[in-house]
Amino acid sequence: MNLKDVVKVIQSAECAQIATFGKDETEGFPEIRALLNLANPEKYPKLRDKAFSVDGETLTIYFTTNTSSRKIKQIRENNNVCLYFVLPENFKGVSAIGTIEEVTDQSIKENFWQTGWLMYYHKGAADPDYTLMKFTSKYIHCWGNLGIHNFGQPVNYGSN
Repeated sequence: MNLKDVVKVIQSAECAQIATFGKDETEGFPEIRALLNLANPEKYPKLRDKAFSVDGETLTIYFTTNTSSRKIKQIRENNNVCLYFVLPENFKGVSAIGTIEEVTDQSIKENFWQTGWLMYYHKGAADPDYTLMKFTSKYIHCWGNLGIHNFGQPVNYGSN
């Protein structure tokens, strides 16, 4: 796989899966859940040139979630996350390790706003429960074309 293949997987995946770490109920263990994949241009055509970008071997991807969610509490405690995008029928997957931050600039949040999100955020882009997040990768680990492929700087997990 090359970086173009990575982009294809990310833009084709139905959803993004995020792993976070918290000090609450999970006691430091990872917790995984799904996010809307705003990088998928078929699902979010108005976000085509906003929600996803590649600079060298660094990915930047935006997501939304509820401010009141446990994942936001966990991200505020530890913003190191892992994202996973998978195309199981093609035996391809992308694991992106990096950091995620809340976007607080209201004009940016409004720029990303989609009317279909009213079902989640009843007050629109100004809803206090609407959070926009920005992910920046540090390392990308991929599976596909019968091999493993890596991009970026490996994460130092310490000695085993």
